[in-house]
Amino acid sequence: MTFAARTDLLARSNARRLFQLAVPADMRMPADDAALRQAIEGGDLSGYDADTQAALAAALVAIDGALADADALILSYGIPATVQTTLLSRIGATIAYWFLQGAERMTKEVQSAYDTAVAMLRAHARGEIALVPVVPDEAAVDDVAFIESSPSRYGTGLPTEDW
Repeated sequence: MTFAARTDLLARSNARRLFQLAVPADMRMPADDAALRQAIEGGDLSGYDADTQAALAAALVAIDGALADADALILSYGIPATVQTTLLSRIGATIAYWFLQGAERMTKEVQSAYDTAVAMLRAHARGEIALVPVVPDEAAVDDVAFIESSPSRYGTGLPTEDW
């Protein structure tokens, strides 16, 4: 179970940029953007030459490693692995992108997004915010509300002669 998937990274970036970050420097960057997108989405790559397939495979290993690192970081802040929300997906993708970016290519925007994501995780760990959805109790599931009051406040509900 992961908080973010390859497609979550793709939704927050673009295939070309992801592979620029993920393809090892000693390999040729695939020229076909369709191949990049197809690789991220888990499509068939058998129609591409061996060098392209190797570069795509190496990039996917790097992307999956960054996603695993992001998962580990999120788990370290007490978020259960079974929780899936769009916010946790965004946080996971942001952190994974930061891992892919690397220190030598870091931009202010990526660093700022990472810092914000980690600040949210820290706030969750301190109990200031809840990143895990609250499980409704039985009373809320039944959609029944019981309202009681003393008769002296609102009366008995019986007609009186004063009216």
